[in-house]
Amino acid sequence: MTALLSYIKILRPHQWLKNLLLLFPPFFAGKMVDPSVRSAVIPALLSFSLAASCGYIINDIKDRMADRNHVIKKQRVIAKGELTVVFAAVIAAVLYVAALLISSNYVSRRFEWFLLMYLFVSLTYTFFLKDIVLVDIFFISFGFLLRVLAGGEAFRTTVTSWLFLTVFMISLLLAAGKRLGELVSLGDAAHSHRRSLTHYSQSFLEGILWFSASASLVTYALYTLEQANGIFHTVPIAAFGLLRYIYIVKQGQGDPTEALLKDGQITAVGIVWVFVIGAIIYIR
Repeated sequence: MTALLSYIKILRPHQWLKNLLLLFPPFFAGKMVDPSVRSAVIPALLSFSLAASCGYIINDIKDRMADRNHVIKKQRVIAKGELTVVFAAVIAAVLYVAALLISSNYVSRRFEWFLLMYLFVSLTYTFFLKDIVLVDIFFISFGFLLRVLAGGEAFRTTVTSWLFLTVFMISLLLAAGKRLGELVSLGDAAHSHRRSLTHYSQSFLEGILWFSASASLVTYALYTLEQANGIFHTVPIAAFGLLRYIYIVKQGQGDPTEALLKDGQITAVGIVWVFVIGAIIYIR
């Protein structure tokens, strides 16, 4: 049972929540009821989740020594020594091969290219760019963007310019929030945990936070106007969600997935936002 829990933990299944971004293009396009879309939902989400877990495992292998000095990350399976590096690497390889097989057989061959691009971005970030100021934030953002573009390919749906820009600005917000959360929560130990935090100041990250939040709200409003179906009325809901995220980031809770899962207000506003958009698009 302990070994099974270790295998599950190393996958970081709670982070799979990010992969719901794949559903954004068909959801907003009103295609979620199409049989071809419904049949591709599970294979697309599963293959991307397995590819993402491969990236998480490689990151944990690379950062295992630094994680042992982190107040939370020291509980990660590889950092604790519950799994060997070699065995973890084998698991990562198996997961990625499985992701490619599922993609080629049940989604599309072109979807495989997005899995390859995601792994390239993930590995490049892990081994070369995570300690470079600003570049690290942008590469985290690229990971979110790739999910939306991959969803467009998986479900044969065009990702419009305004949707692309909205997701990019929100991704920038989440990436900056993650860094600011680390800076606040780790305090004086932040610089020893991540080298890029040595060069970030709290005021600079807050500036990115407010800039990206403002821009994402504007681009989202313009995207909803482009749709001309009434979802413009969800802009106040989105504004509340953005402000709530900024509030909890300044308390040292910047991880996007943790925020969505553990902050009751963000969870509630997310559910309401999806329900209202779904009602407008699919019930009218």
